Amino acid sequence: MAGVSVDISFDKAESQNRLADLIDRLSDRQGFYEDVGIMLMDSIAQRFVDQKDRQGRPWRPLKPGALKARERERQTPLTILRLNTKGCAGTPLAGSINMAASAEDLRIGSPVVCAAIHQLGGTIEEDARQAKIYRMKDQDRHVGRRFIPKSEANHVTDVRIPAHKITIPARPFIGISVLDQVRITEQAELWLTF
Repeated sequence: MAGVSVDISFDKAESQNRLADLIDRLSDRQGFYEDVGIMLMDSIAQRFVDQKDRQGRPWRPLKPGALKARERERQTPLTILRLNTKGCAGTPLAGSINMAASAEDLRIGSPVVCAAIHQLGGTIEEDARQAKIYRMKDQDRHVGRRFIPKSEANHVTDVRIPAHKITIPARPFIGISVLDQVRITEQAELWLTF
C-alpha cells in the first residue's frame, strides 16, 4: 500500500480500568467541590477588600451620615462592609462566609442575619419607639448637645423616635465571576484527569 498508514491498538483492560476510575471519581465529587469552594472563598474575600461585586463594579459608597458614624466609632470610614477598629480588619459579615461541600453540591453563604440585606439590598422599616438620650449638664445647668454614654451622663431625656425606613443598597459579595467560571472549568479538567 502506498502512502501513509497509522496502526492503532486498543488495550481493552487498561481502558476499562481508566473508565472505572472515572466513574468512581464522578460518583464522589466532594473533593472537587471542596477545591472549588476554597477557590471561591478566596474570591469572595477579595471582594470585601476590593469593595466590588462579581462583575467588578464598585459597591455604592457609604452615605455621609454613615461616614460620620464610623469616624465617631474610630473606624476607617472608607471601607464598606468591613470595620477597621484599632488595627483589626474584618467584620462578623466578612469573617462569617463559610462553605459546605458534599458529594452532591457546594454551598457558600453566611449565617449572619444582615448578610441577605447587604447581598440583595432592601428596606428596613423601623417602628416608632421610646428611647433615652444621655447628655452632660454643665455647672450653669445647660444641657450639652452631644450624646454621651450612659455611664458618663448626668442628664437623661426621654424621646420618641418616629417610624422610619432605612434603605440599604445591594452590595453583592457572593457570586461567581467570569474569572471564577474559568477557574472552575480548569479545576474540573484537572480533577477529571488525575
